[in-house]
Amino acid sequence: MDNILIQYQELTEKLKENLPLKTYPIRELVQIFRKNGHPITLKTELTIIDVINSGDISGIMCTIEGPDEYKMACGLTHLIFSKSSKFYGQIADYQKKRAKRIKQLNQTGLN
Repeated sequence: MDNILIQYQELTEKLKENLPLKTYPIRELVQIFRKNGHPITLKTELTIIDVINSGDISGIMCTIEGPDEYKMACGLTHLIFSKSSKFYGQIADYQKKRAKRIKQLNQTGLN
């Protein structure tokens, strides 16, 4: 598990050093924005303005800002990056591993 935490921290630091970053929402995030009165689409460009490593339970969290300056926090797994993004490969790898990790955490429970 220490290796996972080190990977989270390294990616968090790289992202933080390169803020702001442009990204797009996944469908569930679009629904949350809309529910809160901020109509966006899957093609709405969002800006990551802060990144924190919240550890193994929540992973890498981002503060994002919409076009109307509405801000909210979400997991890095709830964002889509352009393949031309500088960190696309590292983020895609994190997202894939994170999805497996969440499944593993859910199966083992909190006992």
